[in-house]
Amino acid sequence: MGQRRRSIPLIRIIVLLLVAAVIGYGGYRILHIQKADKDAEAVLSTMKDLIPGLGVDTGVSTGNGRDPLATLSINSVDIVGCLEIPSLDLMVPVTVKDEGGAGFASVVSGSPVKGKFRLTGNREDIFRDLADAKPDDKVVFTDIDGVRYTYRVTTQYHLKDWDEGDNDLMVCYDSDSQTQFVLGCKASE
Repeated sequence: MGQRRRSIPLIRIIVLLLVAAVIGYGGYRILHIQKADKDAEAVLSTMKDLIPGLGVDTGVSTGNGRDPLATLSINSVDIVGCLEIPSLDLMVPVTVKDEGGAGFASVVSGSPVKGKFRLTGNREDIFRDLADAKPDDKVVFTDIDGVRYTYRVTTQYHLKDWDEGDNDLMVCYDSDSQTQFVLGCKASE
């Protein structure tokens, strides 16, 4: 009986420590996402000042873009352009390959000029609503020269083994350690 009484307070302490750890981690994630959002917003604000006609509804026509994409360093981040999905109220800076962090999308492969353009981002922040995109939704990539590339959503799927299919643009995030969610798009206009 005495052994049982000693183990109950120990169990309560362990449970309290676990609850505190979960709450602490949740607070850390919220602060981390808020900081990433502020960093990305600062870059996006500067982009709006530097990139001619940035924004889907500006009427800027498409033109001849560069391949490889030109870069612009903003706040020590190498930016190649901006991804917009108006139906999701998404406007996010796009970085060069492997430079993006929370709050940014990043180029994986391809280009808007040659096709098979693949972008990736974090499911928990910028792409949290990506699966809500519908067929025929507009997706726009504007490079740092102000050249706009317009796409339409055609499909959504999950991949274990990478296959570009016949998509001109793929916007992706890791679903789990072995699978990626892909929003497939075709060039339009």
